[in-house]
Amino acid sequence: MRRPTVLVVDDDAFSRTVVSKKLKALANVIEAEDGHDALCRMQGVRIDLAIVDLEIPRFNGLDLIKCMRGMPSLKHIPIIVLTANETRGGLEGALMGGATSFLLKPLNWSAFGEHIRHVLELAYRAGHLALHDHLTGLPNRVQLNERLENALSLVQPGALVAIHMLDLDQFKKVNDTMGHPAGDRLLELVAERLRTLVRGADTVARMGGDEFAIVQPAISGPSDAATLAQRIVSVVGEPYDISGVQVVIGTTIGISIAGTPGCKPENELRNADIALYRAKKAGRGTFCFFDTGMDLALHERHELSLDLAQAVENKQFELFYQPVVGLESDRIKAFEALIRWRHPRKGLVPPGAFLTLAEQLGLILPLGEWVLEEACMAAQSWPQDLCVAVNLSPTHFRSKGLVDAVRRALDKSGLDPRRLEIDVTEAILLRDPGTALAVLHELRALGVRIAMDDFGTGYSSISHLHSFPFDKVKIDQSFVEKMMANRSSLNVVRAVATLANGLGIEATAEGVETEEQLAAIRAEGCTEMQGFLSSEPVPAGEIPLLLLEEQLRNSDGPARAPRGQPSASKPVREAPRVPARKAAGT
Repeated sequence: MRRPTVLVVDDDAFSRTVVSKKLKALANVIEAEDGHDALCRMQGVRIDLAIVDLEIPRFNGLDLIKCMRGMPSLKHIPIIVLTANETRGGLEGALMGGATSFLLKPLNWSAFGEHIRHVLELAYRAGHLALHDHLTGLPNRVQLNERLENALSLVQPGALVAIHMLDLDQFKKVNDTMGHPAGDRLLELVAERLRTLVRGADTVARMGGDEFAIVQPAISGPSDAATLAQRIVSVVGEPYDISGVQVVIGTTIGISIAGTPGCKPENELRNADIALYRAKKAGRGTFCFFDTGMDLALHERHELSLDLAQAVENKQFELFYQPVVGLESDRIKAFEALIRWRHPRKGLVPPGAFLTLAEQLGLILPLGEWVLEEACMAAQSWPQDLCVAVNLSPTHFRSKGLVDAVRRALDKSGLDPRRLEIDVTEAILLRDPGTALAVLHELRALGVRIAMDDFGTGYSSISHLHSFPFDKVKIDQSFVEKMMANRSSLNVVRAVATLANGLGIEATAEGVETEEQLAAIRAEGCTEMQGFLSSEPVPAGEIPLLLLEEQLRNSDGPARAPRGQPSASKPVREAPRVPARKAAGT
């Protein structure tokens, strides 16, 4: 524990000397005879406690206290005033001016020492809490900034300072599945491991949540930082025992290297953060050094964020629709709504370039509601046997307004609920399956159809298909794309189609681009297809042309019923397809 420093300000030399003698066993003492003297003696010294006589000359005690409270380093330290003036107004003025407490002269010396000891202990605890993380005991963000600033100011020619920003991979999953006490224990264990990996001159800090930082001063080059980062990735990735359960997480690290004159702590931390963001995009469980090109990328992302918020407000989006074709009838059964952003400068932006950002910015909910309403309005103008499919993210299912949003879209458009299909991924059933299933049942009660999208990827489980009566399973395009050359992908397509057939639900193959793939998915039992072989996604205005082309190809079969009339259900013979027209961004 660092020995505290106490400032004693009193114009009475005898009183000042006695107070100082009483304090020498507890702290280092700095004496000053007036306010000006005190300000001079405080320069470059860390003061933990000030004892100020109110009646000092030239620059009185109250003015000195107000001046001290204006200094960042003295803003929160305890200040005890000494006064022989017992008037209520004088004492209240001192306390309102920034004093912490007061002692009346003449002092009771036996009680004085105990009082000061108590104040210093409280100040130490408060100071420790202000500079340390309460869970791990590591320095916090405030202390890290101080130590980084100090390291940058002391850097020698030829030496460098590395700043590591660490983010734990899979921590949120542990926290969600095992509970916050387990998550807290895991953070403590990670902190213990990080302490063992650094030198005495290094600083390990917890920045908040599952983010840590390390300041590594006086290194010879980036290779020293890379060596430490590799050790961190390896050691943090080893298993942890949490209440008898083996838990494995990882860490991703962004590193900024500083050493040129004028480096600012806030800039270096920001650069390390940017590098961390890039490392997470490249693949977790790794590390990445900052370079200036990343700064440009972050600037572009910031601009895109501002543009996206404006786009949601001004509805600068457009829905494109890709047909879903029944393999028995060879006719379009539905259209999947796919969003595009009509950017005023960049033109048509595909969903992969902005949907993740919309999630991060909290814009996905209003965007999803717009898609629902727009898709339902469009589908209402189509023939009555055509459905529209809308994708919803796990974020929508975690919100409490999803069912109401679907109901509003149906009411506003007048669309028959049976013509709306909600496509969901298994991710909604992982975090809070009880709530997700309740929402699915509420949607089913409205009359809408529910499809399991991207089945076969991620955490696919047959139990999920048994937990809710889905109307359809959609096989991810990654398996269809590889099925002709990869036996495992073909087996996945076969297994999912067989499972769907056994459950009496549709099996839709996504991403079908060739006649060879079409023949294969037919042979494996798929009942629907979607992909460029049928059509690229098209604007709503081109749907009538697609339906007309289909009618001409199937001219010997029954025509589709116009809106408001029942349609014929007899299947028609298979006909040759229009060649695929490739488009980016599907």
